[in-house]
Amino acid sequence: MKRGLSRLLVRRILAAALILAFLSMASALPARAATLSDIAGRPDQAVIERVVAKGFMKGYPDGTFRPDASVTRAEFIVALARSAGLDPVQSPAKMLKDLPTSNWAAPLVYAAIAKGWVSGYPDGTFHPTANITREESMAVVAQRMGFEIRGMATHVVLDKVAGSDDLSEWARTAAAACVQEGMVTDVTKPTSAITRAQTAAYFPAILDYKEPATQSMILSTTTSTYDSGLLTFLIPIFEKSNHVKVKIISVGTGQAITTGRKGDADVLLVHARAQEDQFMADGFGLFRDDVMYNDFIIVGPASDPAKIKGMTNATAAFTKLAASGSTFISRGDNSGTNTKELDIWKAAGITPAGKPWYLSAGQGMGEVLMMTDQKQAYTLTDRATYLAYQKGGKINLPILVQGSQGLLNPYGLMPINPAKYPTVKVDLAVRFADFMTGLPGQELIKSFGVEQYGQTLFFPDSTEWKATRSLDIVLPGGKTIAYRLNDVRKFPVTTIKVYPQNNQSLTPVSYGGVQLIDILKVISPDLAAAERLTVIATATDGSHVTLDYNDIYNTSTGTKITVVYLKGGATLSTDDGFMALMTTNGTFLVNTVKYIYRLEISK
Repeated sequence: MKRGLSRLLVRRILAAALILAFLSMASALPARAATLSDIAGRPDQAVIERVVAKGFMKGYPDGTFRPDASVTRAEFIVALARSAGLDPVQSPAKMLKDLPTSNWAAPLVYAAIAKGWVSGYPDGTFHPTANITREESMAVVAQRMGFEIRGMATHVVLDKVAGSDDLSEWARTAAAACVQEGMVTDVTKPTSAITRAQTAAYFPAILDYKEPATQSMILSTTTSTYDSGLLTFLIPIFEKSNHVKVKIISVGTGQAITTGRKGDADVLLVHARAQEDQFMADGFGLFRDDVMYNDFIIVGPASDPAKIKGMTNATAAFTKLAASGSTFISRGDNSGTNTKELDIWKAAGITPAGKPWYLSAGQGMGEVLMMTDQKQAYTLTDRATYLAYQKGGKINLPILVQGSQGLLNPYGLMPINPAKYPTVKVDLAVRFADFMTGLPGQELIKSFGVEQYGQTLFFPDSTEWKATRSLDIVLPGGKTIAYRLNDVRKFPVTTIKVYPQNNQSLTPVSYGGVQLIDILKVISPDLAAAERLTVIATATDGSHVTLDYNDIYNTSTGTKITVVYLKGGATLSTDDGFMALMTTNGTFLVNTVKYIYRLEISK
């Protein structure tokens, strides 16, 4: 009997202690949803009642919910932890200065920290009693739900969402994830403290959320996008954020296009424009998008028996290769690289097939590079695959020929036309196209290779990307005139001939460009005064050159020709990079606008 009374007494003491503890907290004792007097008739009444009934949030002892009251960091994290059924952590691995284990919220806050949902501040504090803002709450919810927010097309998701213009930059991707997954419908007042009603609104979406079923699609592509590591970098991001599993068929462009013609792929990523155009003309492609570009280069042994090092004209280099009888290894697989190689031989008037020095491997780019290294031969390769293999220690071949316009290597993306093959996953293919050509995807493409190889391996080239790049003309005094690329393209176009390395004995190459002399005239109508201007041109790879006005326009002769190379910062050199600026007869030309994103003109 005494033992039973003792147990009852203990229970009463514990109950009293709990009551005192709860009364000392900002949150109040549980109150049944039916007794919450201040939510009756509200549009969110049922939501709040459901959340309280689940025990995620609680009412106050006076029977109110106080829906417009703010929520602290601790209160918000505890509510989320309850919704996930987290086990309290009584002995955290690392204590926060202002969150002792005796704090009512500490066990569940530490449980959330262990899950990676939230963290403390750099000074070792948590600020449990500070109010949490809407954008902070969305960041935590995105982590709690495991949403993939890297690479999210935030500008698309948030385009017409109320309040999105007020989001802090760091919070935009998390907010986009919450909008896309149905956690919120607006992000108004994102930097203001979240209310109890707004907090409650999360939970029905959290409880009812179902992970989208994983679908699959087939991407048929050239080997360079795979061998370089680009797809290994990009595809997991697309898969995670779109709940898609991508099967990659990495073959030459010719085989990839054949795969598309048979309907055995959903989307193609290739680099042979003539074949792509024919594919579209035959009705097999739904559309074609520019995606990116890099360039082709000629590599070979350091001894260079053909003596082609430093040349920029691939046709002239191939002519010397053939004359020297030096071994050349061709991919021989109808790939984009093989197609470019055959075009160069044709331009040189040479048929290499059957020659003892010409070997056709029928292999991908990586295998051909290793074969070239083993045989100390020559080959044509895309720069991205070359860098991946050279920096990876698989080959040791110097770049011998590079830098001409004719060696540009553009890539196109084509979803298969469902009118030809109704079973293709056209919705996923279009979604992949949007990912690759949208600004976030283009930024990812631009970033690839910088950390590992010290340079960009592929340059963004989509229509959306090009439309957002601008030419900024910075005037003395800080005034700026900005020209978007589409505006610049409206200027008159002039085509001229430029002799490689100013050697008129070599075959001239024709270039077309945008005439920008009128921009200079806008800045300084008096051309004599314009001579005192300095022009700084910055390329998409970050390199730049500085020109005096006399380098652009020689007022005494009016015939000065200046050729500027921007890649790697080289100036007036043919050893590295793409030709971007040139002038003749007083005309300032941009050869191809996409290589330049900024012009600063000042005195």
